[in-house]
Amino acid sequence: MMFKRGNLNDIFNDYIVFRELNPVRRSLPNFEMLKDKLGLQTLPRKKDKDYAIVLSEILKSAMDFSNIIYLGDTFLSDLTVIKNLKELGFDVFGVITDEEAKNTNSPHGYVVFNDSWSKVKDLVFDKISDKTILVIDIDKTAIGAHGRNHLPIDKARTDAIVSLAETIFEKHFDTAEEENFLKLYKSIHTKDLLHFTQDNQDIVSIVALIIYSNAISFDEFLRRANTISFEEFIEGINVSGLIQGLVQEVKDNVIKKSPTLFPTFRKIELEKTLARMDYLPSDTPLETLFSEEILITGEVFEIGTYVLSKGAIVFGVSDKPEIASFSEDKSIFTKVMKIYP
Repeated sequence: MMFKRGNLNDIFNDYIVFRELNPVRRSLPNFEMLKDKLGLQTLPRKKDKDYAIVLSEILKSAMDFSNIIYLGDTFLSDLTVIKNLKELGFDVFGVITDEEAKNTNSPHGYVVFNDSWSKVKDLVFDKISDKTILVIDIDKTAIGAHGRNHLPIDKARTDAIVSLAETIFEKHFDTAEEENFLKLYKSIHTKDLLHFTQDNQDIVSIVALIIYSNAISFDEFLRRANTISFEEFIEGINVSGLIQGLVQEVKDNVIKKSPTLFPTFRKIELEKTLARMDYLPSDTPLETLFSEEILITGEVFEIGTYVLSKGAIVFGVSDKPEIASFSEDKSIFTKVMKIYP
């Protein structure tokens, strides 16, 4: 199959914000500029109403718009942003797409729960004008379409944590050892532990490494996780060996209240994510591409191109920290990728 290729910045043009809520386009206000104006003390996450407030201020600085179209893939964080923008008084229409979705009944007239990426264009094209601002969630929407091509995004993250584990424990994981380690990782990355992990991969990753180092048993971890916060947990952990420096890194960032607790892990995540972009031959079977290589979601890319043709703006949002998304010389939004379909 012959693929068109492109990069995310073909539609975003640096109109992108990551977890820190600092736009890549530096002419727009960053979080430090906005927090005093908005009376905020801490950096919000996507699930917080304050996130929508900060995002809306950035969007208003980008262009004079009359309506927002929001494309996402999760019925939790993306839906929350859409609802919060609506409650702030914006004319917003959202499409949440996951081809593995079991229930597509939406409780809100301004949000469509969709189970086919091929349907997205028909749902939004008649709502687009030169006064529309299109907001697109990046992971599993703009790239790695959820339910079709999301596995490589997850695999890039596990590639990163396995690589880091091999380094600090000074051994190469064979298939069985890697499976054991990832089983531990996945047992921490569950809905039952969201109160502890805060849906933060930095926390999941450092806890997996700590348990694997035998500094604490999994059962003891579960007991503590049900009684104390992660911040209290990490403060009381003592380890030795190469992992000691990583635990200290996280402890220091907890004290500083940094939005990125585990930069070492996130830098490797960026490398592993880029490694899964446009690396397989074009004649690779689609099933293999969908499970191994991160692709640009063609339907979303086409909508973005159409919005630009109207003279409007396409804005990318991601809950990943900046360090997992770009560095001085590498970025996920300038990396050339295959576009499907």
